[in-house]
Amino acid sequence: MNTVAIVGRPNVGKSTLFNRLLKERKSIVDSAPGVTRDRVYGVMERDGIPVILIDTGGLKFSDDYLARMVRRQVDFALEEANVILQLVDGKEGLNPLDKEIADYIRKGESRKAFVINKMDKGADLNVFSEFSSVVLDETFQVSSLSGYGTKELLDWVIEGFESGEIIDHRTIGIIGKPNTGKSTFVNAVMGYERCIIREEPGTTRDSTNSYLEFNNENIVLVDTAGLKKRSRLKDSLEYYSFLRSIRTIEESDIVLILIDSTEEVSRQDKRIINWAIDRRTPLIILLTKFDLVPSSKKEAIKKYFKKLLPFIHWVPMIPVSSITMKGVEDSLLLSLKILDELGSKHPEIKDVIEKACSYRPPPTTRREVKISSVEYSKGTIWIHTNVPEAFDWDFKKYLVNRIRRDLSFKGIPINILAKR
Repeated sequence: MNTVAIVGRPNVGKSTLFNRLLKERKSIVDSAPGVTRDRVYGVMERDGIPVILIDTGGLKFSDDYLARMVRRQVDFALEEANVILQLVDGKEGLNPLDKEIADYIRKGESRKAFVINKMDKGADLNVFSEFSSVVLDETFQVSSLSGYGTKELLDWVIEGFESGEIIDHRTIGIIGKPNTGKSTFVNAVMGYERCIIREEPGTTRDSTNSYLEFNNENIVLVDTAGLKKRSRLKDSLEYYSFLRSIRTIEESDIVLILIDSTEEVSRQDKRIINWAIDRRTPLIILLTKFDLVPSSKKEAIKKYFKKLLPFIHWVPMIPVSSITMKGVEDSLLLSLKILDELGSKHPEIKDVIEKACSYRPPPTTRREVKISSVEYSKGTIWIHTNVPEAFDWDFKKYLVNRIRRDLSFKGIPINILAKR
C-alpha cells in the first residue's frame, strides 16, 4: 500500500504537516514537545491515488522508558512506509539529533526526503546551505503552517505510487476513563504493540487508528485518550484530547466503552455512556481486566454492573480480558452484527408502532391516532401521523420499549421523531 511516514525529533512540526496533507486536524498540535507518542494514521487521496499517512512521536535516542517506546513505534512506521519524510526545523537550524535521525532512517529501500519545515517566508538559500551536509534522496523547503512547498512535496511523494480507491471500512471507537485498558485491548486485537502502554493513566494523548481485516470486513480501531472530568483537565493539551475523544464518539460507527471490572461504577462511566447515547452512536460495554476477578465472584460482578447501569438494559455487556483474549473476538463479532442491524430497513417497525398505539393511545389526545407511514434509518424513526403533538417524551419512551421488546435493537440508540 502507498504509505508515508513522517519522522523527526520533537517539536519540528510533524503533526502540523500531517494535518496539512490530510486537510483536516487529526493529530494534536501543541507547542509542548512530545505531544504525539503513538503513531497516528490518516488516509488521503491525490489524483486518484490513495495514500496512508503516519504521524510519529518525536524521536530521541535516550534510554528513558517513553523515549524507547516512541522509538519502537517509529520503527514500526519505518517498516510499513514506502516513503519516509524526515522533518527538521528551518528556524532553529541543523541540530545534531537531525543528523542522527537521518543516519537512523537510511537503512531500507524506502524513498526518503529531507524536509526543512517552518519556512513561512518561502525558500531560503542560506537555510538550504546550512542543512546541505545531510543528504537523502531529495530535499524540500516547506511551511506546514501556510502550505508553502507542500504541493511540490506531495507531487514527489506519489511518484510511482499505485492508483486505486479508498476502501470502505467500519470505524470502532475505543472509549473509556483513563487506565481502563483501551490501548491494551487494541494491542490484543492487533496482535502486536500498536499503542504505548504504561501503568500510569493518561499514556495515550491522541486518538490513534489501527487498520485490520476481520471476518471479511475492513475495520479501523480508534484508540482514544482517557475521558476525564472536564474539571480535572490540566491544560489545553488535555482539553483538546478530551475533544478528540468526543469527536471519535461522533464519527465512529460504533463505540466500545471500556469499564474496569475491578473498580466500582463511577459517575464518569455513566457520563461517557450518556455521551454516546446523546450522539446516537451504537455502543457495547466491555468489562475489562476480567481475568483479575476471582472465579467465585465473576457472576456477582456481572450482576453488579447490570444493577448499577439499569438505564442501558438494551446495551450488550461483555466481560473481556486482553491478557487471556477472552471476549475480545466476541466484542468485534457483535460490533459487526449490530452495525448490520443498524443498516437494515426494518419495515416491520410500522406494524409494531401501530399495535403499540392501539394498545395504549397517547393520553394527551382524544383523537384516534392514525399513522400514514414510518421511515427508519440508522436508529432514527420518523412517524408520519395526524397528531404529532401527542408523541411527547413519555409516549416516545413507551414506544421505544415496545420496539426493543419486539425487535431487539441491541446496542442501538433509538430516536423517534413525529411529524404530519
